[in-house]
Amino acid sequence: MSKTLDPYLNNPPYLQLAIDIPNLPVVRNFLSKIVNIKSPRLLLELGTPLIKNEGLRNLVPVFRQYFPDQYLIADLKTLDVGEIEVKIAEKTGVNACVVSGLAPKPTIKGFIKACRDFGLDAWIDSLGSDYENLKSKIKTLEQGPDVIIVHRGIDEEIAGAQSSWNTITKFKSFSKALIAVAGGLSLENISDAKNHGVDIFIIGRAIYQSENPQSTINQFLSTIM
Repeated sequence: MSKTLDPYLNNPPYLQLAIDIPNLPVVRNFLSKIVNIKSPRLLLELGTPLIKNEGLRNLVPVFRQYFPDQYLIADLKTLDVGEIEVKIAEKTGVNACVVSGLAPKPTIKGFIKACRDFGLDAWIDSLGSDYENLKSKIKTLEQGPDVIIVHRGIDEEIAGAQSSWNTITKFKSFSKALIAVAGGLSLENISDAKNHGVDIFIIGRAIYQSENPQSTINQFLSTIM
């Protein structure tokens, strides 16, 4: 298990709610529907489209209004100037930031160092990355990430790409990071991910597009335990 800076992540598994809806009023309405969930196993992700459209400075206070103590992840997918993006995010009050696995090694190195300096957890997203290339980057870092996301993107999913469950055990073989999985997880297939040793299950559309998001979250929380 990763020795994370934030003790919140010291007891997996977790359900991560990825909120990609790029509209703040809609997000407010959604958060109001799930505000009664207080599980310490629920992580909240400010998705990349949402951040790009609304900005962290506007978003974090809204999330904190509904979930003052929940673990917040800023899915920046940083590709350059890692230290600068972490510094910006830290001022808003998030718990973790995400760097793209496609970023050059100096960017990833600076990103992780900045996360350490500011007391944030450093996440790295494998979306679009070649496994061997990303493995090489991570293994040669002086400080590794706290979480590695094995990610099949929405466009990849629509195009028919399959989940690479075997990648989970590959990353665990050389890294102490927690392993998160994103991409098309549902109540029907989440057991497959669970059987492969996933620590963090990232769910988006299956929750916020459901008729009863609060009930769906509770179902997912029950399933991953």
